[in-house]
Amino acid sequence: MKRGMVRCLGSALLLAALMAPAQPVAAAGWDWDFALYLFALGMDGQMVVRGEEAIVDLSFSDILEDLEMAATGHLEAKKRDSRWGFFGDVFWSSLGANFEQPTGEYDMNMTYLEGAALYSMGENFSFLGGLRYTDMELTLDVSPPISPPIQPGPGPQRFEGSQSWTDLMIGGRYRTMISKRFGFSARGDLAGFGISSSSNLTWNVILLGQFKATNRIGLILGWRWFDVDYENTDDLFVFDVLQSGPMFAFNYSFY
Repeated sequence: MKRGMVRCLGSALLLAALMAPAQPVAAAGWDWDFALYLFALGMDGQMVVRGEEAIVDLSFSDILEDLEMAATGHLEAKKRDSRWGFFGDVFWSSLGANFEQPTGEYDMNMTYLEGAALYSMGENFSFLGGLRYTDMELTLDVSPPISPPIQPGPGPQRFEGSQSWTDLMIGGRYRTMISKRFGFSARGDLAGFGISSSSNLTWNVILLGQFKATNRIGLILGWRWFDVDYENTDDLFVFDVLQSGPMFAFNYSFY
């Protein structure tokens, strides 16, 4: 049910962005931006499911070879003549690859929703604060040690686990236009802090360059680092992994 709710909310956010009319928004005094990101995530860290540990170390090029991708929808609004705004993100990733410590394969499906308020401190910098909800399903297929040729060994052992949690998130963002057509932005945030059942600490850094093809349409290229340190000792579940890789986005502004 949780996965269905997450997908429904994500679909609703994307649909609202695509269907929002330009003229009523302008009358209300709001500026809106919608962006659809695509990126490949390399992974480096530790996973534990039902007490079984796996060490992963894969570059984003390794992930691309298996056609594993991730996508993010970003919807943002800022009220004119005000310091306040807000944004919402829907993130989805489906990753699967081999690991060597021990030998085996993993499959991971991760979805998160985040929403935050923005408070502008001048023309370029804004504070942000909000919540990030994460839902994760992780499967480890661990191959047994090689048996002598005379005696066939057992098949792979499967360890499955799922977790969901909500993190408090705080951070900041810097944006500037280098020229009429080219812009730059940097975002950083920290989340979790070990509060209740949240992650121990999650940090996120995004660096982006933007080319404005028109006043409304922009193309974005950048890099993201997303590090999650989550542990549930009762379920013997650990996800302590840095995900990083290039990002590409299409941005549309309406006001």
